[in-house]
Amino acid sequence: MEISESHVTRLRNWDGKATPRPTDEDMKRLSAMVQRGELYPALNHTKWAELRAEMLAAPVEQHPQFRGRSVFAPPKFCTAWDGEFYYHLHPVAEWEWIELQAASAQWLQEVLKRHDIPYSVEAGVIRVWGYTRPGPQPDWRERGGGPSPKSNAV
Repeated sequence: MEISESHVTRLRNWDGKATPRPTDEDMKRLSAMVQRGELYPALNHTKWAELRAEMLAAPVEQHPQFRGRSVFAPPKFCTAWDGEFYYHLHPVAEWEWIELQAASAQWLQEVLKRHDIPYSVEAGVIRVWGYTRPGPQPDWRERGGGPSPKSNAV
């Protein structure tokens, strides 16, 4: 697997005490995409942290895993399934969405509902959205519905 230069920079800048952050250049690109209306924020950093904490504390028999798509990824690209939530989930600011799987989909849905994390089910797989794009929006499965396209969740 090839590692991008921006990913190497993120890792170099990470001191082990805080979570890795996107580079300044990536944050500018991301902010510009939101300002131009290409992306609608759906999940804030607090909700990402709650989700990560739950996955790290998951009962071993659940064996949660995720795969995702960065807002900077080529169309239709998605990472491979990964169970390493401590390091590999970061930087969350870039995730357009992640899909989750565990031994029990019901357990996953209970975790998401407990933290009021909006999600959808895409082709039978639970998807948590960091951002949505213009056009049709997900069929939100969280009790309050998902964020509106004009919300400022990030």
